[in-house]
Amino acid sequence: MTDHAQELEAAARDIDLESLQAAKSAVAASCQEYIRWADLFSRRLETVEAEKLHKFARAFSLTLLGHLPTRPGTCPFCIQYDRDKSCTGCGYAATHGRCDAEDSAFSLFIEAFQELGRAIYQDTGELGCSPHDARMHLNLFIKVSRDVAMRLQEELPSASALRLMELKAAYLDAMIWLIPGLLLSEEVREKCLLVRRTLLNYW
Repeated sequence: MTDHAQELEAAARDIDLESLQAAKSAVAASCQEYIRWADLFSRRLETVEAEKLHKFARAFSLTLLGHLPTRPGTCPFCIQYDRDKSCTGCGYAATHGRCDAEDSAFSLFIEAFQELGRAIYQDTGELGCSPHDARMHLNLFIKVSRDVAMRLQEELPSASALRLMELKAAYLDAMIWLIPGLLLSEEVREKCLLVRRTLLNYW
């Protein structure tokens, strides 16, 4: 085991059960709400007109982003150590830098994440493929993203603090990969790659 891995284990060991459970409950709630939206998008896709598929792809992508566990309430470290905004004793701050520091792992991630959201919101281009292919891609990505959210829900109850952080990092990466970049702009695809690169240091 590397020194960094040992540091992560030590940081996670200090999380109390109350903070861990609160974070897991918040993550589970975000997954459940996303699954509800994915079901709505799946049903709606069948009746979307061809000229509205690009707008549909943007709406789906922004909804996916909006339900990812990026908020402090989904982080056991923030729940436990951020009550007075000092982050005193926070193992995540010790191993990744304080989340409010410009060069910390979380700051780099959240900046790239927000830039991705901006790029999707401002994407007023056209489909990069035929309407038939767009429908196929959307149907697949909606279904797979729903399955990924369900799997995370299933793994949460037994997850330790260490495992929760590993699960969150993997989940964020998997869901960003499921943004239908082929239907959106080159800028969106580039921003997706940037977010995924920052996730290498997320935990």
